Amino acid sequence: DVLKEASESLGVLPETGMERAKGVVLVEGKSDVIFLRHVTSSLKEVGYINESLEEAGIVPLQTGGSGNVKHWVTQNLADDLGLPWCVFLDSDIGGSPEQIKSIQKRKAEVEAQGRAFYSTRKREIENYLCPDLIKKQSGKVVAYSETCDAKKIIGKAVGMKPDDVIERFWSLMTAEKMMEQSKYNDAGEEKYELVELSKQLISLLGQENLA
Repeated sequence: DVLKEASESLGVLPETGMERAKGVVLVEGKSDVIFLRHVTSSLKEVGYINESLEEAGIVPLQTGGSGNVKHWVTQNLADDLGLPWCVFLDSDIGGSPEQIKSIQKRKAEVEAQGRAFYSTRKREIENYLCPDLIKKQSGKVVAYSETCDAKKIIGKAVGMKPDDVIERFWSLMTAEKMMEQSKYNDAGEEKYELVELSKQLISLLGQENLA
């Protein structure tokens, strides 16, 4: 009932599989759902993590945009689901000051509710795509940094809507490519962001039990 009411008022479709959900990750849209599901299923398949989001019973729920996340949090819609929940958004690092400020506000709102907030180390989920993969699939050479608007750059290069880039290419990303694209150095230690993120999301139920 909560999902139906929220979906009607915010103009988003209710997520499938919610009847089996044990926890929820609030995301902006369908690209984020595709991204997280493929990340965790791929990393699980090769043994980097113990289970996928689906196996853990955690459902990525699209809210219809970063601005709508505020309504889910401040109007207690997320709490009304009666399930453990957290939020995952693009960091928008490298974007406009307004974009950065908006993400910081979302983070503050979520953490004020005692919930976990996760954001990408790179600008957006499209920045984790491997340029070599895009070249192999489309014949187009693309170049972007961690803070470039990769979604627009890739979309323009291959002739498609930026919002469709993840749906077109992400399912072709292997676990090894994900590891390569999310590797970073922390005080001399090599770490892998997407492995860390997956483990944190899947530990949602355990975190709730500790709270």
